[in-house]
Amino acid sequence: MKLTQIRNATLKLNYAGATFLIDPMLAEKEAWEGFAGTARSWLRNPMVSLPLSLEALLEVDAVIVTHTHSDHWDEAAQRHIPKDMPIYTQNL
Repeated sequence: MKLTQIRNATLKLNYAGATFLIDPMLAEKEAWEGFAGTARSWLRNPMVSLPLSLEALLEVDAVIVTHTHSDHWDEAAQRHIPKDMPIYTQNL
């Protein structure tokens, strides 16, 4: 098993011959305002750039979304992930 943190909750997991992208937050650095009610709400998000190209990040067998808050499943991910990609998520 190999687990790579991309940023925030976004992870890439290689396990048993399969590769998963977990909680994809794919927006450009500082695309959104800070999260209200947090300790450093003035900091824009995402706070760092993606360390890999979108193409490299999307070389996966499936996507796992633990929940649909924007820091785990953002509009950029919804736009860029191929429509035929298997996505595993909560039932709601």
